[in-house]
Amino acid sequence: MQVAMMLYAGFRLLEVTGPMDVFHEANRLCGATLYEQHLVGPSAGPVLCSNGVAVGATDSLLDAPVWFDIVVVPGCPVLGSSRELHDLVNWLKAAGHRVRRFASVSNGAFLIARAGLADHRPLTTHWRDARRLSSEYPVVRAAGDRGCSKEGGLHASRGITDGIQVALELVREDLGDEFARSITKSLSRRRS
Repeated sequence: MQVAMMLYAGFRLLEVTGPMDVFHEANRLCGATLYEQHLVGPSAGPVLCSNGVAVGATDSLLDAPVWFDIVVVPGCPVLGSSRELHDLVNWLKAAGHRVRRFASVSNGAFLIARAGLADHRPLTTHWRDARRLSSEYPVVRAAGDRGCSKEGGLHASRGITDGIQVALELVREDLGDEFARSITKSLSRRRS
């Protein structure tokens, strides 16, 4: 599986690393690379996240293929309308019919909605953003009162912890309940 973690200036690092750890643990437990992860940024190289850490994008948005199996879109403290976000939304639109599954974390849902990928579908976001999402995108069924939503190939989560649950659900779809539970157990042991 090819997994794209979308990076843009100001993204929340934990909303990327949480799901990445789930996919990495799946690979570790299988002893093979089932999930090949790509950090896709506006250009290859460092992208500054919300806490000031620079994360190295492995792929450029302009050169990234639109055939990923999974695309994860994190949120950020303040989503603006910069040129960089415009390019990301355009990429998401173009990828919409080719990518098997999309996942948003927190207010990354707004980027999914801007791309038209959630029209007439449920889309979970952080509870503080649900009313605004509903107002700005009335064709989206915005939800902030539940941890996760899923319809077809669109997964969405309320925040960081729920983003990890969405990644576990994606693995569950691919490898079954028992394997997803083994990832949860393994990650829980590592936190202790």
